[in-house]
Amino acid sequence: MSFMRAFLCAALMLPAALPALADDESAVRQTDARYWQAFNTCDLAAMQDLFTEDVEFYHDKTGLTASKAAVIASLAQGPCHSPALRVRREEVQDSVRFHPLAGGFALLSGTHRFHATEAGKPERLDGQAEFTTLWQSIDGHWRMRRVISYAHGPVPYTPPATHLTLPAGALAAFAGNYRGKSVGDISVVAIEDGLTLTAGSLMVTLRAESPRRFFALERDLRFDFTDKAGANPAVLTVSENGNVVETAERVD
Repeated sequence: MSFMRAFLCAALMLPAALPALADDESAVRQTDARYWQAFNTCDLAAMQDLFTEDVEFYHDKTGLTASKAAVIASLAQGPCHSPALRVRREEVQDSVRFHPLAGGFALLSGTHRFHATEAGKPERLDGQAEFTTLWQSIDGHWRMRRVISYAHGPVPYTPPATHLTLPAGALAAFAGNYRGKSVGDISVVAIEDGLTLTAGSLMVTLRAESPRRFFALERDLRFDFTDKAGANPAVLTVSENGNVVETAERVD
């Protein structure tokens, strides 16, 4: 059979295969969701049922973990080790892709983020990573055979898309010199449609989120100006990733 004839025969057969591929994708995605639901609740028994016996987990920070028993042990000793610390995973919307493979295999790949909750503290965004999972259909059930988790790091910062426009006089009221408990001298200068803030080697551009709250364009920082005495704001509170990291008082 010539190459062209074989190609045409394969093309003619393709539409009949589409429903099966759609069913596989739905099944893999549903099973993947079951796994991560179990992960978020540290249900080790449910997670164990979704691995093959010879599963291999490749992680850019910890290397290779081979076998179902070893992977479950690593989960028990890692994110599920202490009730005082819980890790919640969520996929980045629209990032997850399904790739069918011949012979009862499929790939699921995308980006996911992790949130951590420590006892007595609010949940915090802990970072993100890329993942690729090789799924295998065994006796009508999809299970993970190879898992690759890589590119772990902080979540890229995206500043708010909109901001409040304050009059020049309002912006000028925030300008001045402040002194922080940790970073020392902080300089705030009014510019068109915002402020610039300099503290040591840090220089960021601020836009108003509310009349007294600003966000930085460059990183996840929030700046709250409050009164202590007098007409001008006298206290500057700096938060990073939702946590207060500095409090500074006006010195001029």
